[in-house]
Amino acid sequence: MNDRVDWNDLRERRMAEPGVAEAYEATRLAFELGQEVRHLRERNGWSQSQLARAASMTQSAVARFEAGGTVPTLAVLERLARALDRKLDVKFNPKADAA
Repeated sequence: MNDRVDWNDLRERRMAEPGVAEAYEATRLAFELGQEVRHLRERNGWSQSQLARAASMTQSAVARFEAGGTVPTLAVLERLARALDRKLDVKFNPKADAA
């Protein structure tokens, strides 16, 4: 008997479980936000410590955020935006597949 499960089958089964798709989406969003902040920080030539000081955060909080390890509050996003000399713009867009 072959009890091996292929990755795609396992993923499909897991994604069908209640709450998994929502958690996956929240994780994706946190990761993308973190990557954008890291990109902006590096473009400024700043270390995580420099950004942390400018945003009144700790370096470890910036590191966790950039790694997508936390889902930020709007207040944290606003502090990071100000520190990076950006304007925070939160909006709702239509889904790409909406007709």
